[in-house]
Parts: sequence; C-alpha cells; structure tokens
Amino acid sequence: MKIIFKKHQQILESNYTRGFVLPFTMLISVLVLFITTGALALLSKQQYFSTLYKKTQAAYYAADDAISCATLIDDTYVAADGLGIFPSSVGTPTYVDDVLSYVSSKPGALLITKADIKCGQSLIFVAGGSPLFDPEFTRASVPYEYHFINPVTSLADVELGQTSTYNMQMDLGLDPSDLTNIRHLYRCAKVTVNKTTSFRQIIAQGYSTCGGSKSVERAVVNTVIIQ
Repeated sequence: MKIIFKKHQQILESNYTRGFVLPFTMLISVLVLFITTGALALLSKQQYFSTLYKKTQAAYYAADDAISCATLIDDTYVAADGLGIFPSSVGTPTYVDDVLSYVSSKPGALLITKADIKCGQSLIFVAGGSPLFDPEFTRASVPYEYHFINPVTSLADVELGQTSTYNMQMDLGLDPSDLTNIRHLYRCAKVTVNKTTSFRQIIAQGYSTCGGSKSVERAVVNTVIIQ
C-alpha cells in the first residue's frame, strides 16, 4: 500500500514540474522575442536616421555651393548699371548678353560668352562645371514683385523686377569608389534669383542625389538690399 502511494505521489510531483516548466519556458521565449524585436527596431531607426543625416548633409552642401556660385557670379560680372549679371528689370531678354558684352569691352578683358560661365564647388571657370546661362535660364525668367516699406514715405511700395531660375549639376570629379575611373560624382541644385534694382534674393534648393524619388532637399536663402 505504501509503495502504491509513493508511486502516486511521484507521478503528481512529476506532472507539477512539467506544468511549471512549460509556462516558464514560454515566458522566457516571449521576453527574448520582445528584447530582440526592440533591438532590431532600434537598429533600424538608427540606420534610417544615419542615412537621413548623410542625405541632409549632401543636400545642404549642394545648396550652399549653388548659392555661393550665384552670389560670386552676380558680384563678378557687373553691368554698367552696377546691378550684376542676373536680370533685375522686366522686358530685357538680352540683359545677360549685354552684361557680358560690357565686361568683355573693358581694356585687357577677354571675350566672355554664356558658355564660358560655369560653376562647380563655388568656383568660376571649373572644367566640367555646370553652365549657368543655358537656354533654360532665359526661358524661365518671369516678372517679379518686391514688396517693401518705403523708408521715405513709410508706406508699402511695390517694385517690379525679374525672377530667374536655372538648374545646376556640379561636377565633383571622379568617384573614388569607381575602379574604372570613369564615373563622376555630382551635386545638383535648383537656383531661383528674385531681383529688382534695390533687392536681390537667391534661393538655392540642394538635393542629396541628382534625381530619384527618395532624394532629400534642403534650401539656403541669401537676401541682399541693394543700396
């Protein structure tokens, strides 16, 4: 009788142990799965923000280079009116050509055409740089209205000017990762110049990649009141 009771007790203890191990194992599995899922989600977010940061930096550099180019060129090629090469008045489709003719007519100056004005990495006359004054430039010029407070009358006035837009593809040289030494690296940007005889605003929209739906855009704005 005692032997039968002991065997029955051993069976009950064995069933109790098995019943405890199973939910404990499930709990540990759930905890491990939860921690693993959280770690993978964290790594995924870190990778996303790291990629976004790199793209943002590339887009900002493109915008900064483009706005430096536009400012440098407008301050370098100045017409007889002292307003720079970007058009500032409505109804002058040959303004850029007139400015280049005026600059080329100075003693000792070289003959300069639209095709000669290229920009890349904030430098003028860079080999393989982006030509600024292509057919797209003159075709995109539209009237612009600059609203300001007249310092003499303290009233809101409107001055007519012109908006010019163009795209830049700045050649940064050979891609160091390309073993064939053929592929180049580029920075792309869109530049908008709002200009009147007393106001100039340059807006450069830089892109992380030259084309593509996942390209990141960053903009830099430079505003100058022309005295």
